[in-house]
Amino acid sequence: KTYNTVAIGGQCWLKENLDIGTRINGSVNQTNNSVIEKYCYNDSPDSCTKYGGLYQWAEVVQYQNGATNTTLTTPPLTGNIQGICPVGWHVPTLAEFQTLGTTESNNGNALKAIGQGTGSGVGTNASGFSALLGGSRGGSAFSSIGLYTLGWTSTEIAAGTSYDWQLDGSDNKIYFFNPPKQYAFSVRCLNDNYPLPVELGLLTAVANGRTVQ
Repeated sequence: KTYNTVAIGGQCWLKENLDIGTRINGSVNQTNNSVIEKYCYNDSPDSCTKYGGLYQWAEVVQYQNGATNTTLTTPPLTGNIQGICPVGWHVPTLAEFQTLGTTESNNGNALKAIGQGTGSGVGTNASGFSALLGGSRGGSAFSSIGLYTLGWTSTEIAAGTSYDWQLDGSDNKIYFFNPPKQYAFSVRCLNDNYPLPVELGLLTAVANGRTVQ
């Protein structure tokens, strides 16, 4: 899988949502089975190609420190959590995504791709973040494609909840909520050590999602 990168302020992000893993149907939960599993919206592989995969929280952090979707991790997660991101990249914390928002004056439209959203929520992609309104899986049902984009952070709140970030297609706000970890959202990865020691450009992740060339 080939991902583009974008430098925004003092951070370097992948410009696309992760699309890694073996697709499973939305009617079943992802499990700790040494296989990265993903949902594709409406169980359609084409949705993953366009919007990336959807993942439950514990799958995102790869069950580190005994992470589950119903309990707090022990010990708590700290530092850069690679999870399902390529080597050298990590699942952003709440604070890191808040930093992104501050860089863009908390204008969600600057994070959305051109052609995404309506009215006061039309994307300008001024940041280059290029977010698509790819929806989510709540419980066992897919919903909100074309209306919202939601992505996980690595920051837990309680046994069954973690912080996410959300962009609404009808306004320019950036939201941070605490949904159930069993919901499945998108994942954007953040570089561990920006600025990169090599020229920014295309990064190619091998099929196992662990190595970036």
